[in-house]
Amino acid sequence: MITMTDTKKINLILLEYLIYIFPISFIIGNLAINISIVLIIVLSIFPLNKDIFYFEDKKIFYLISLFFLCLILSTIFQLYSSGYYSDWIKSLVFLRYFFLLLIIKTVIYKKILNINFFLISSLIASVLVAGDIFVQYIFGKNIIGYPPVSSGGIKYFSGLFNHELIAGGFILMFSTIGIFSIFSILKTEKKFIYLFLFAILIIFFSFSLILAGNRMPVVLFLLFLVTLGLIYKKKERIYFVTFALLTTLLLTIIIIKSETLSYRVLNFYTGIPKPSLVLKEINKEYPNLEKYKNTGKQFHNLKEFESTKNFTYIPYISGHISIFITSIDIFKDKPLYGNGIKSFRNNCSNKTYLPNRVCESHPHNYVMEILNDTGIIGLFLIYSLVIYLMFSNYRDYIRNDSLKPLISNWIYLAVILSIFINFFPFKSTGSFFSTFNSAFIFMILGISIGLNELKFKNRDK
Repeated sequence: MITMTDTKKINLILLEYLIYIFPISFIIGNLAINISIVLIIVLSIFPLNKDIFYFEDKKIFYLISLFFLCLILSTIFQLYSSGYYSDWIKSLVFLRYFFLLLIIKTVIYKKILNINFFLISSLIASVLVAGDIFVQYIFGKNIIGYPPVSSGGIKYFSGLFNHELIAGGFILMFSTIGIFSIFSILKTEKKFIYLFLFAILIIFFSFSLILAGNRMPVVLFLLFLVTLGLIYKKKERIYFVTFALLTTLLLTIIIIKSETLSYRVLNFYTGIPKPSLVLKEINKEYPNLEKYKNTGKQFHNLKEFESTKNFTYIPYISGHISIFITSIDIFKDKPLYGNGIKSFRNNCSNKTYLPNRVCESHPHNYVMEILNDTGIIGLFLIYSLVIYLMFSNYRDYIRNDSLKPLISNWIYLAVILSIFINFFPFKSTGSFFSTFNSAFIFMILGISIGLNELKFKNRDK
């Protein structure tokens, strides 16, 4: 006969292993991610119960709770003014990430989860995706038979993600935490073995990111290496700094030698320093644009402009910047509490923001999207949490006296750098509120909070 205790143990075992394989669900797709999250929540209800709401550090609980409350309230306010009732449902469903964070925090705090195993799983998943990109590049098809994706005359090696151009983002997310597993699991006194494996993996992931064709993950991966070298506290710091610089130099040479990559990188940086000049340049190149004012048509979709000599240039440099300009316009309408979750696509379609605007499903920047959806209050809450966690984890990483028996220093580095890279304010990226990004973000925040909670638990002992 199975007792309540047995059921609790079975649930905890299933919960533990489900979290270990969670990175694999990101490869399968959003459905697999959501099913995994639901199962994680269901399996934790009985064995963890009220423990998920217990926090040693109350400040963290208040910040994360207030952020989700702000998200729901901003959506309610938007509902009455816009009538987009589906957004209300979206905000409630988004609460699943709140519970995901709480559960991850709890299984770490109660030492149910071995973080090393999760890092290994992340490394395996990222190696699988990166390796498949190489297969696709060499043989013209990946292991499943997907060919590269062609867009704008450029080939993107998307690997296991088929037509979705997110392979670079996936590798960046999971490789930057998974790579530290080699330091946690290898039992050897020969430091050159660690550094050799680390170098091999860095070069492997760097080339796969370049082949994937996603510009921002390449930039952020280099930022990850440089930051790692700067914050690493031990004598080997010089090795990481040197290696990071050499890797940066190598990748720069490869980009310069590649016509496709150099074109994308150079065009990417062209528009960033001159946002104030973009609209002037667009109007100069397209003097007839005024007649389309308030028609709801976007200039880069109009047939008569496709033959213009600078058609590929002007829209490109104005792409992200025009989205940012549009998001600023929308933010100004409700700066304090925002427009509600995933409201950007509805608001940017408003004819008053056209022409000279690019309307997409989201602003392609976390800061701008959070500002649009939750206002200054929401942005303040989530970034206060992020900054507090990074400093708290870094302080524990530096000291690491009381926690040394409990946790590896490399795990601290993995979490700190992952949060820093994902919340880097100037990066262009997918939607913060998408399944793919939100699941990863709140999973990492949950791990970070769990590490912070361990500090208090060990201190009390």
